[in-house]
Amino acid sequence: MTPAQGTAPTPGATSFRRLAHDAGALYFPISLLARLPMSMLGMASLTYIVASAEDFTTPGLVTAIGGVGAAIGTPISGALSDKLGQKPTLLGLCLMHVLALIGVLHFGSGSDGPVTLTPALMIVAFLAGATIPPAGPMTRVRWINRYGTDPNQLRTLEAAQSYESTMDELAFVLGPASVGILAATFGPAIPVFVAMALCIVIIPAFALHHTEAYSRLSGPRSNVTETKTVTKKPTSSRNATLIAITVIGMLGVGTIFGSLATILTYFADYTGNPGTGGLIYAVMGITSGLAALSVARWPITFTHTARLLTAAVTLVPIVVVLWLPETPLSMSLAILLLGIPIGPILVTNFSLASGITPSHRMGFVMTLLSAAITLGTSAGNSIAGRLTDAGGHHLALAATLSASIVVLACASLYSALNKQKQP
Repeated sequence: MTPAQGTAPTPGATSFRRLAHDAGALYFPISLLARLPMSMLGMASLTYIVASAEDFTTPGLVTAIGGVGAAIGTPISGALSDKLGQKPTLLGLCLMHVLALIGVLHFGSGSDGPVTLTPALMIVAFLAGATIPPAGPMTRVRWINRYGTDPNQLRTLEAAQSYESTMDELAFVLGPASVGILAATFGPAIPVFVAMALCIVIIPAFALHHTEAYSRLSGPRSNVTETKTVTKKPTSSRNATLIAITVIGMLGVGTIFGSLATILTYFADYTGNPGTGGLIYAVMGITSGLAALSVARWPITFTHTARLLTAAVTLVPIVVVLWLPETPLSMSLAILLLGIPIGPILVTNFSLASGITPSHRMGFVMTLLSAAITLGTSAGNSIAGRLTDAGGHHLALAATLSASIVVLACASLYSALNKQKQP
């Protein structure tokens, strides 16, 4: 069945039912599983290299190189999908990514002695990151092109954006968790093989799904970032500036993620509960995902710029609260609270950027936002790691607070520029 075929949903159907009607129920598990290779890569590489290295510097650098590769490669993949289409882009990336993972398995095996940071290992780690299929951003492009052309479907588009942010959060938790379970049960190489299997099976299913046709739809789209419906105007230097602000905001969010991953690992050891840092970190995904999903229910009179600014203002004092906990339970409650503004910030940044991006650049911009989170996560890991070594988790929280202030500054600047834009 083509995307245009089939009976229309009943008038009383909800936005989420419309998504299921148009895409088909099978699309949702496919698009979730298609995200896992990206969310598994960093932890899978780290776990595999640690098993054969004599230090923690080498696996840490290999993971960082992969993160840099993803930050560079995903926007390029997005630009290619804008030009060539998602299907050939995803299938090509799938093949290259599997080959790169085979290279990681070979050069990181330690068969000739302890693993060191050789040029060959650096190259395959970079390529593994650069060629990872960006399923999350690409599924957003499909929804935006499908529903953004119809002023009557803005609620459906909002529901799609909220749902995708929730799935991003879920994948962000499931990926590293599955790596830990697989490695502990079957050995450090198994997560890499599972990531390869997912890439071989799921990515082609995602690329060949009938919703791929949505990514090639074009036409004037409605601006979903305002309370009233207007036809999108051609891109301008001001729109480019606004998109850049959302990218920097996402970089700040990624830095929060990365710094907290390092801080909570240290905190768990510091409080005598080694190995529980990942569990504490994972609870943020609960409230963040639920809050992201709730955005579709927010009143349309609560504009996107107002939503972003409100969530960013809420974020900063919650980060300050992270200095107070002294036990894993109290820290878990604080991290649970932190997820409440994070989810809406993610949803709203994607919505704001999509509302001012022309169709022929949508893949590039969506992957650029995703890459900003990835790059920020790598930066947060590195900065917090140095600060933790220097003064413990309390000093390292300065990195998290600084990143939250960047998010607030971007939200404030976007709001100010957007007000100037209004007649």
